[in-house]
Amino acid sequence: MINWKRLWLLIVGLSLVVTYACSPGGDKTFSLPLIRVADFLSRENIHSTPMRGREKQRIDFRVPRKTEVRELVEEKENPWGLIRKWKLGGTEREIIAAPPPTKFDYRGPIHSGAEINFGIGVVSPAEGISSLSSESPQVTFRVILKFKEKEKTLFYKRLTLPSPSQGVSFSFHKVNLSTTAPEARLVFQTEGPSEASSFWINPILISPSRPPLRPIILISIDTLRADHLGCYGYERATSPHMDAVAKEGVLFSQVYAPSPWTLPSHISLLTSLYVYNHQVETENDRLSPAIPTLADILRRNGYYCAAFTGGGFLSTVYGYSRGFDLYRDDLGGVFKQEGAHQVAQASLEWLRQNKDRPFFLFIHTYQPHTPYACPLPYKTRFLSPQAKWGSLDLIGYLGGKQGIFKPLPTEEKENIIALYDAEILYTDEVLIGELMTTLKELNLYHRSLIIITSDHGEEFYEHGSWGHGQDLYDESLRIPLIIKFPEVASGRVKGKRIEELVRLIDVLPTVVDFLGLKGEDEILTQVDGRSLLPMIQGKENSLRESLAEVAADVLSSHLPQRTALIFQGNKLIVNQPFKPEAFKFFAYPPPQLPQVELYDLIQDPQETENLGAKKPKLVRQSIRHLEDLFRLAKKRDKRKARLTQKLKEQLRALGYIK
Repeated sequence: MINWKRLWLLIVGLSLVVTYACSPGGDKTFSLPLIRVADFLSRENIHSTPMRGREKQRIDFRVPRKTEVRELVEEKENPWGLIRKWKLGGTEREIIAAPPPTKFDYRGPIHSGAEINFGIGVVSPAEGISSLSSESPQVTFRVILKFKEKEKTLFYKRLTLPSPSQGVSFSFHKVNLSTTAPEARLVFQTEGPSEASSFWINPILISPSRPPLRPIILISIDTLRADHLGCYGYERATSPHMDAVAKEGVLFSQVYAPSPWTLPSHISLLTSLYVYNHQVETENDRLSPAIPTLADILRRNGYYCAAFTGGGFLSTVYGYSRGFDLYRDDLGGVFKQEGAHQVAQASLEWLRQNKDRPFFLFIHTYQPHTPYACPLPYKTRFLSPQAKWGSLDLIGYLGGKQGIFKPLPTEEKENIIALYDAEILYTDEVLIGELMTTLKELNLYHRSLIIITSDHGEEFYEHGSWGHGQDLYDESLRIPLIIKFPEVASGRVKGKRIEELVRLIDVLPTVVDFLGLKGEDEILTQVDGRSLLPMIQGKENSLRESLAEVAADVLSSHLPQRTALIFQGNKLIVNQPFKPEAFKFFAYPPPQLPQVELYDLIQDPQETENLGAKKPKLVRQSIRHLEDLFRLAKKRDKRKARLTQKLKEQLRALGYIK
């Protein structure tokens, strides 16, 4: 009698030998350690779905209540609209709509030892539907391994349709593939009542990679001035954990942001484009689908991309979630005392569950953004006994944006700075400290590329205003940048300090260069940034310049447009004049600024002496250079962000919108 199980294993084993012997060395897809099933979905491998284009079979695929549907902008086939992006709660994920009976297969490479990760879910039926066509209001989900005429069920589970009050039910699962064959296929199938709206959540195959991909961790600490960190020479002990990372990595001392506020600066970080090129300039703009992001690049090179953010101007409505498998933007926010802790805990929980995946992890927290109100004992760490406040909403105290030019007594200014420094210390402890400890516990720290930076700084009336978003002086633009390389690549760069000017836009090309992603060479010719590796290795001789700008009347601020060019130790600032209505808007008169400012940053780092009138030739040359840059700007159709009611409430609470 034939032992079919033994024969099956023998066929699979022989097939594996053929697979590895005959696989083409140039087949990048075959070598990827992480593959998304949705990327292989086409009409040819969808055997059945009620969503097929025939009118009589078309159905209304229900979206759970309180779920935001995002535009799917990735350049790939999307047969009958099955691939979608849903933001459920604060987390956005990619789904494959699979109302019963839906059956599709995956025909791409399957490696021995691979693991299938996926979620399954069902949406509650429409209100008013009391009965279903099926006797059992359940949907059956199956994953089947098929080889020629043989089938093996790898996963089987039934989900009961939730009640309208529940809205949606979903769960996550893993299946190990100990053996497989070169001609094997994975079949994903749902069965159940035709009224059911069931779906798969981003099925992926994870294969053992040789060698494993380096984990990439990018941390953005909002509103963080470089000169308030110990590793940048600050007298207060605000950042012991960041200082420790700097000792094991490379610290860049002259790093400039492209904008003094959150939205355009973060878009620049993730696209390596200046603001005038990505054109996300105001609160109503969003990232163009034509612009690739760091997540897009890493995604197609086998990385699982996850983000944990504080939302607001990092919300998915602005297009940030492009390329990310998981994007969460409900953590902390600006007004949470423990925002950094919430982001950290969610990130650490995800790390523990996904430590074996090839991953890119983006972490963002709004601390130390105002309000300065971190928990005890941190908030009192730097306060004097005479301090007026133990916490403070600075913009609220000033009366909103109208009060940003209000002069305050010296003791109040010192109180404000002490609270800001306490926010940094808290963030350093609960986010950076906890993250580094966990990475070491998970044996990830020595293997990871870790980048710590910010989007802009904070003004404490050095040039007559408070907060950020209005000026282009160094207190707004100079940010930290620390890069800790994997141990095998760190060599002699541990504790290295780079004094030359670099930019936030240089982060993306540095990551791509470090990973050796040769297939992305074309993209690197289209960005504004340049890799920092030649500078770190002492092979770069050319000096870099940096450009920063802020558009007029951002967030109904009545502030004029400003542009800055930082080059060869100088800074040129071009100011548009305030409009007449601005003087009615502000409770305290804004400073009278000249049309052009020029500073020698080496001799005058505080930017106190305007040399514009003394060096007219340098001013003219710099302005011509700016004009040339803007003339070459890429032409784009601006995309407008659809602000959700929740986001509008957040921005209104901050005093950003009326």
